[in-house]
Amino acid sequence: MFGIVDVAIVGLGPVGAILSGLLGRYGINTIVFDKADDIFPLPRAVSFDHEIMRILQNLGLAETLHPYVVPYPPTEYRGVGGKLIARYEALPPPYPQGWQPGFMFKQPPFERAIRQSLLELPTLELRLGTVLERLEQHQDHVELIVRNGSGLEETLRARYVVGCDGGTSLVRKLLGIGLESLDFDEPWLVVDVLVDESKLDSLPQTIVQYCDPDRPTSYVVGSGNHRRWEFMLLPGETAEEMNQESAIWRLLGRWLTPKDGELWRATTYVFHALVADQWRKERVLLAGDAAHMTPPFMAQGMCQGIRDAANLAWKLTLVIRGRCDAALLDTYQQERRAHVRATTETAKGLGRIICELDPAKAAERDARLLSERGDPPAVQYRQSLIPGLVEGALSTAQGAPVGLRFPQPRIASASGVCLLDDLVGASFRLVLSSDTGIDTVPNALRDKLDELDGAVISLVDVPCSLPAGPRDWSIAEVDGLLSAWLRDSGLIAVLVRPDHYVFAVAKTVADFDAMSGMLDHHLRLIEQPSLPGASCSEAASQRAM
Repeated sequence: MFGIVDVAIVGLGPVGAILSGLLGRYGINTIVFDKADDIFPLPRAVSFDHEIMRILQNLGLAETLHPYVVPYPPTEYRGVGGKLIARYEALPPPYPQGWQPGFMFKQPPFERAIRQSLLELPTLELRLGTVLERLEQHQDHVELIVRNGSGLEETLRARYVVGCDGGTSLVRKLLGIGLESLDFDEPWLVVDVLVDESKLDSLPQTIVQYCDPDRPTSYVVGSGNHRRWEFMLLPGETAEEMNQESAIWRLLGRWLTPKDGELWRATTYVFHALVADQWRKERVLLAGDAAHMTPPFMAQGMCQGIRDAANLAWKLTLVIRGRCDAALLDTYQQERRAHVRATTETAKGLGRIICELDPAKAAERDARLLSERGDPPAVQYRQSLIPGLVEGALSTAQGAPVGLRFPQPRIASASGVCLLDDLVGASFRLVLSSDTGIDTVPNALRDKLDELDGAVISLVDVPCSLPAGPRDWSIAEVDGLLSAWLRDSGLIAVLVRPDHYVFAVAKTVADFDAMSGMLDHHLRLIEQPSLPGASCSEAASQRAM
């Protein structure tokens, strides 16, 4: 398709597919290949959160994926004797990201819908049944030797390569990058069942973590009639014996008999907590499970990988277009590795609660949690467990809400109510409070935003929601979500990145003067953007950033 492509992506699971889609919508010439000929037909991930749904919305996929998702139910932790010791629920509306805080989904049709959307992107090429053999880095490109389904070798060249090829990543191994263990390795049997409709009402309607020292177990309410059980293997049990159908139905006997449903998938895993030592080596980067693996107790495995994709897509785009120095790509590891480690530590903590096998320690755990949270326990919100970014391409010296996720309000317009991103896109955005005039934005800051194809968004009281200029918008929100967020944070304006993380804030008009310098410093902006030797994607690129 191309001589030298801008980006080659190895692996077309959810992370590789979404990274491909983001780059394709930015007009970046991309080739993505996968060793498999088709989508893996069985479920692996079963849930994702509102931050991921917002990224899918930005890809224009929200309506397409609607048939395959349902809201994430509450989660109960039940201790010794079945006593309720903790309960997690979703945040109530108005929803901070514009969507329900969590979703359950069916992965195979979900992935197929995403892949189908990639076929519509003219700067993206997909190759299935193509295996990476080796790669070699050069000064201005990476050379990849691949083998197609017919056994023929081919040489591909790309300015950057991203390994999205899973936990056993060949890209990571070829780079000689090791994994840091975060000290969690527990064997579990994962069983997916398609339950008969007549039996569904007799099963728990919430997700349940059975923190039972006799057999720690997770019960997950999937979409439709899909239900998942995860059973911790006890000392002395082997994967071979527990994968037998007779053993599986024995474990399921508390809830189901063989006549009540069909086994969809059963397999044993060792739930790991691992993080790659290095996420970028010159022109090759890692994302998703190739860069990190986390226990499933926060349902953040796939979410973490998709956050990688959203973080990396806009940075690669700015570097490839010549607007930022390649050093910007170093902030990818700075931001994402710290975030992954923090989230994984929280998931480990939840896992330790669930995995306790000592009856006396389990009883002590129950008493401690009930003492801390009340009896019955007060509801906690899952979203409070997800951290922000603490360093990298953002002005962290300003403190919160820098590094936190920017809200997505519902907007009133002449054509009805829509979400903010559907109206103004997902570029850099300077968002002004309703009492901050657009004429207070200094020319230097506006010039920097223009270089980044950014927008200025003013909150107003009258529902107009129309552009006031080429990249200026006046919007009126429906439920006051954003106005309250700005007011509670003491802000008159906020500068937001394309991945919806807050880059910098202004508490007074005087703070605007520093923002253009912050963009220069933290994004490594090239003073007079030019593209010597750029690929053909610059001419074809969409003005999406």
